[in-house]
This record gives sequence, C-alpha cells and structure tokens, in this order.
Amino acid sequence: MSYIVKAPLVGVNGADGKVKYLYCGTPVPSDVSKDDIERLVADGLVTGGEEPSKSSTRRAGGKNDSSGSDADRAV
Repeated sequence: MSYIVKAPLVGVNGADGKVKYLYCGTPVPSDVSKDDIERLVADGLVTGGEEPSKSSTRRAGGKNDSSGSDADRAV
C-alpha cells in the first residue's frame, strides 16, 4: 500500500538514517519504517491509498475563465 503526504511538510527517517522532508502530495518512500508510517497516519499527516493522487492539469482563473468576471460578482 502506498501512502501520500497530506500535511504541508513532514520529516521522516529513511533506512539510511537521514531525515527526508516530504511535501504535500508526495508519496512516502518505501524505506520509511512501519512505525513512522503508523505515527504519521495516526496524526493525520499521511493517508493510505492504492494509487498516488493525480494532480489536476486544469489551471484556476485562466484568462478565458468566465467564472471570475466582474458581472457575476455581488456588490
């Protein structure tokens, strides 16, 4: 099972003893101990899933996006 970071930033210990910093959306490396993973899951910092989450390719607020037009906004 793969785990994905939910928090903005977490630090984990790798098998080599070095601290690894992982940002939100990053898969947790396979060399992280089960104890660390259990702690991160219990604290709500990572989530388990079968597949890594896919990031959206859609950009917010593009120039052709009519959802942000002034006509639609309440005054």
